[in-house]
Amino acid sequence: MARCRSRRRRTRRCALLHPRGHRSDPGLQVPAAGKTTAARLLAELVDPVVLDKDTFASRLEESVMAELTGNPHDRDRDLYRRVVSPHLYAALVEQAVTIARRCPVVADAPFLGYIAAASEQGQRLSRLHPTITGGEIAIRTVWVDTDTTRLRERMAHRGAERDQPKLADRETYRTGVLDSELAHNGTRVVDYLVSS
Repeated sequence: MARCRSRRRRTRRCALLHPRGHRSDPGLQVPAAGKTTAARLLAELVDPVVLDKDTFASRLEESVMAELTGNPHDRDRDLYRRVVSPHLYAALVEQAVTIARRCPVVADAPFLGYIAAASEQGQRLSRLHPTITGGEIAIRTVWVDTDTTRLRERMAHRGAERDQPKLADRETYRTGVLDSELAHNGTRVVDYLVSS
């Protein structure tokens, strides 16, 4: 996590990084799109505090899912999206907003539920910020675009246990997640599109 060196900055920024992964579904994570790499590059330019959803509360997330489903890495079920995800993201955003009152923050996470809400309301994600931050923090959003072949290669290369179900049943994952409408809508509600 980067230190906040420049407390004198007037502009307060919170960048929400989320993967496009070619296409994905609200509330579902698209791993290996390049959002963490993009967050690292942005951190070099802006010197923010970086909050990574994958490490933010991973032990809590995994223990809850192990108890609920028997699989600590199960993030694709509706149960995860209903019970765990909303609270995890609310806590991550709350932490990001608290820190962003003092210095820039990069929140490295999919934020697909927020994207879906912005799309349903027909407005840019950054314009929803008063409901997300209380209107105190300027938000800039980034969508990291990666093709599905590269996603698969990255998942296989990193060997994360949470990716194994997606790799094992790739066709179901592709049709149910990667080829959904959110990718099309997501690019219309974010501030920046980055190809990875």
